[in-house]
Amino acid sequence: MDGHAYIGELFSAIFFLIAGVRLWKLSRRTREFPERVLGAAFVASGIGLLLYMVPYADGFKALWTPFVFAGRTTFIPVSILFALFTRSVFRPSERWAGWLVCGIGALHSVGVGGSVLNGDWEGFSPSSGWFWLEWTGYTLPVAWTGLEALIQYRQARRRVRLGLCAPLTCNRMLLWGMFGALQVGLSIVVAFQYAAFEQASVFTEGWDLLYGVFSNSSVAMIWFAFFPPGFYRRWIEAEPRTTPSEPA
Repeated sequence: MDGHAYIGELFSAIFFLIAGVRLWKLSRRTREFPERVLGAAFVASGIGLLLYMVPYADGFKALWTPFVFAGRTTFIPVSILFALFTRSVFRPSERWAGWLVCGIGALHSVGVGGSVLNGDWEGFSPSSGWFWLEWTGYTLPVAWTGLEALIQYRQARRRVRLGLCAPLTCNRMLLWGMFGALQVGLSIVVAFQYAAFEQASVFTEGWDLLYGVFSNSSVAMIWFAFFPPGFYRRWIEAEPRTTPSEPA
């Protein structure tokens, strides 16, 4: 892994852990399920990324396969938790959404399990069909959550103009949608990155650089969405609105 990707992954892992703990603390006060499940998804993401990174440290390279496999399996609950969050926030009463959550968990689990049964513990093999089941199981929930957020953002913009929706809430939908899109982009980068690794047994600098860009951009969206700094909050809240009697 090139320095750009390593630094990006380390930054993302630390951020996910911090964000997850903060959301867990929030959920203890609000007792809301979405905060709790999203906090768990962030914490699990941080742990999974750290497990992937351990073999790059001196003294741990001999444990490459066990740590990579541990990180890989950690992302199975991450996918399920993201899907549960999306269902609870955007589609709580839709039966198909519940089945989609189950399908995402099954795809990811079967992809990992099938590749392991074929001797591939690390999962860096896009030439295998099992890889694509696993890849779909990870990519689908972030694509779903991003799409739902962008749909809600479009509706919220009209409500903001009428004073029926807080600008920060509307903006949070946009940022969460952008997070989903960036995560899909990251998954595509990972597919090319792993294909190059499968051929040459080394991660190429170009794909590693893109990995770092997508990874850091994703966590920036989370930070501004859930923990907006004061200057950003003031900027968003200053957005002009119309009254119900004015044309929207």
